[in-house]
Amino acid sequence: MQRGRTFFWTITGSIVAAAAVVIALILANSGTPLKAASSPAPSISASASPSPSEPAPVVIPKAPSTSSFSYLSDLVPSGKLGELVSPGPVKIDGSIYPKSISFYCNVGDPTAFPAYKLKHNARRFQATIGLGAKFPPHFEAGIILVGDGHTLRTFTVSALRPRTVDVNLTGLHTLQLECFGSGQSSTAGWAVSVAWGNARVVERR
Repeated sequence: MQRGRTFFWTITGSIVAAAAVVIALILANSGTPLKAASSPAPSISASASPSPSEPAPVVIPKAPSTSSFSYLSDLVPSGKLGELVSPGPVKIDGSIYPKSISFYCNVGDPTAFPAYKLKHNARRFQATIGLGAKFPPHFEAGIILVGDGHTLRTFTVSALRPRTVDVNLTGLHTLQLECFGSGQSSTAGWAVSVAWGNARVVERR
């Protein structure tokens, strides 16, 4: 009877020892404590860090090899509105035009318009013309380009519909920029400003 009990405990001890060895091997191969394995992985939110907004494209015109540009932003206009013309970058339809001018249009009150003297080798006037995004979409401005007192081109622009123009200036001495806004009178607010993106005179070399 004593021999049977001894045999029983010997077998039991061997089984326990074998089980301990198996558990140790499993833990060693996993490399992760049981408590850590039961912890849920942290979730990643798609909106945690918003993607950076792309910068607005910058429009820089290139002159042909036989021509050069005179930007209106570098010239001094004649006329009473000359001191009210603002040179500098403007944003039209999502793009930046670095060599530009802007000024307020006639919206019911008398307004003088800037005029520019042209060189003898002036050939074309080029610009992208529009309203700033701050104006309501239904606001429009009528644009009139005048050369030597004669109308060269008329068209309409809005915040949603800018226009790119390329007008012949050959033989002309002056270019006047006129605009008439659909906003209210300046005394009642909502005066309309027109941006002349990269407004330039193309001159033959």
